[in-house]
Amino acid sequence: MVSLQHLRFACSFRRLRFRRRVVLFEPPGRVVVGLEPDRTLALGEFLRAFAGQRSFPAHVRRLTTAQMRSRPALRGLWAITACAAALFGLASSARGGIRVDTAWLQTKLDAGGAIFLPRLPDGHCYATRGLWVSRDDTTVTSDGACIVALGPGEGRIPRGDGTFVKADAVFFIDHSRLRQSLPVRIAISGLHITVPAARRMNGVSVLGHEVTLSGLTIDGSPLTDVRIGSGSKGSGGMTGRIAVTDSFLSGGVRDVVSVFGPVGLRVEGNALSGAQGKTAAGLHIRAADRGQPTLDVQVRGNRIATNGGPGVFLDLAPADGLPVLASGIEITGNQLRGNARRAAKGRRAAIVVAGGQNDGKGQIDLRDNSFVGNRGLAVLRLQRPVARPAGPRSVPPSSTAAVRDDTPWLQARLDRAGGTIFLPKLPNGECYATRGLWVSHDETTITSDGACIVSLGLGPVRLHSIDGDPIAASALFFVNRSKAAEAAPLGVAISNLRIVVPEGQSMYGVAIFGHQITLSHLEIGGSPKDDVTISGRGNGNSYAGDVSIMDSTFGGATRNAISATAVIGLRIERNTIVGVRDSPPGQPAAGIDVEPDDRGQPALDVHIVGNTIQDNAGPGILLELEPNDGPAVVATALEISGNNILRNSASRTPPKRGGIVLAGGQDGGQGTLILRDNIIRGNGGPGILKSRLRLLVDSAGNDVSGNETA
Repeated sequence: MVSLQHLRFACSFRRLRFRRRVVLFEPPGRVVVGLEPDRTLALGEFLRAFAGQRSFPAHVRRLTTAQMRSRPALRGLWAITACAAALFGLASSARGGIRVDTAWLQTKLDAGGAIFLPRLPDGHCYATRGLWVSRDDTTVTSDGACIVALGPGEGRIPRGDGTFVKADAVFFIDHSRLRQSLPVRIAISGLHITVPAARRMNGVSVLGHEVTLSGLTIDGSPLTDVRIGSGSKGSGGMTGRIAVTDSFLSGGVRDVVSVFGPVGLRVEGNALSGAQGKTAAGLHIRAADRGQPTLDVQVRGNRIATNGGPGVFLDLAPADGLPVLASGIEITGNQLRGNARRAAKGRRAAIVVAGGQNDGKGQIDLRDNSFVGNRGLAVLRLQRPVARPAGPRSVPPSSTAAVRDDTPWLQARLDRAGGTIFLPKLPNGECYATRGLWVSHDETTITSDGACIVSLGLGPVRLHSIDGDPIAASALFFVNRSKAAEAAPLGVAISNLRIVVPEGQSMYGVAIFGHQITLSHLEIGGSPKDDVTISGRGNGNSYAGDVSIMDSTFGGATRNAISATAVIGLRIERNTIVGVRDSPPGQPAAGIDVEPDDRGQPALDVHIVGNTIQDNAGPGILLELEPNDGPAVVATALEISGNNILRNSASRTPPKRGGIVLAGGQDGGQGTLILRDNIIRGNGGPGILKSRLRLLVDSAGNDVSGNETA
């Protein structure tokens, strides 16, 4: 790449006497040859390629000759080719070819650490195919260097059809191996990134967590300047703690900035302009699936101008229903100028807000924004009402079988529709009996007047994990979607039942993989692995949201009474939790265990209040917020208040002992925990054990007398 002033074209063009038949457009201060090699080109090959085309791409502009029919014109073409040969020589890398920096840049990024790209002399630019950024704590900084996209990079992650995911952005922030954790603590700053239209690439793609983009310029015609997260109907997880600040972003074909599933998003002090399409927004924040969260979003102090679509499109109306979690959203103090230039009538506004949190309680703050010259309204609100049919009420058929098995009719009823299933108490202490049951329809209520129901073992396989493992109904009530294309179920309530899991089955009492789920007035016992387990495995969202467990009694579990590995919005209140065993030895054996399996799984807005937790083999409450791959990305707004935590950690075989055990926390140490007014007595180990704690703890009023001190 080389500045045009070094090419000495002027005399050649005068000799050609093309006058207005040759037009040269120069991008400011630099030019990029429009051939895209995967290797260094020989000069002869370059000349043959150039001689065969009348339009020669240069950066975002083009060098064009008018159609030439005469012999002088043909001679002129070869003269231009000779000039191009001079350009080729000046733009060469050390090997004498067109500059391609992909290999050494990818090698540095695969090693991780701090990478500094100095500004090249004479307006030269780095040039690269898409680059994988997969190592934690990688920073890419510059003093203003430019870097130009040459096309998608290598494929690293296999898809189910045998193809591979390619790096379709200049910086593609994602894990490089399927079983590798998503990268965290990535920062890119100080670069000028240009994506020519023909490359059909994004500027920066962010699929990791804790990513900061600052002081960037992205231009040309990227599909999206910055794309954060991903999602589709039936699939959409969290993208945690992303910041885009003080950058100049323009020219996106689809959007300038597009964000899926943000939890902790900051877009501040940027210029977002020139989105090209009719629906292309300056900033598009969306929930692609009703389970995809949009929480703690701050859009402040940006200049958002001349976009084809809205300046800001807050798209909270996915096709499968209004979202479970969409709150804490601030769009304040922004300048919106000349937006919605090409927008259709239904999207014609500076700010468009579609849908919202499905219970109507989501908070969206639109204040102190200024509006000048936008087409349509300043703020357009679009609502998508969602009807929730009640469904039929059902009672069980009579049974005359010698050995009771209620699986067929119960599963058939649960598969037919939502609604209420009432299980009347059977005479003579008899219990219903069933294999694991899939509960997959919205608004399903399972209730009773005190009936008991006994597990017969695993139910059918209906899903597979991301790595292909079969997922069977491993709980008596297994609350999850039944098909990968469906959304996770909403609005399931189970109450007033006694659930028994016999020893040796390795079954859970209730497994929660849906959203807005309520368990109340249950008694779960026998020997379940966990009385209740809460996770996002196989549900398309990688977390369970808005779960309440209240006024119930749990006992006899071999691992934990209540386990929560990925949750946003959990209330555990007024329960009695007793008799968790450590079987086989080495289990956490806790009354309540909040423990992400992976650092990308959230533990957000968790409240453990007013419970009696006693006589368990392990801790009464265990917050294990430091998975093997590092501290949790999102672990905050936690509360443990008003609980009686008595005589726990009775066994010496669990790995951690104490009344309450606090381990790890949110990466960066800014997560919060309220720890107040608990009675913590007679426990093995200390009343409160802290291990590598990374939380801001508000602690007061706790009675920790009479616990072991060693």
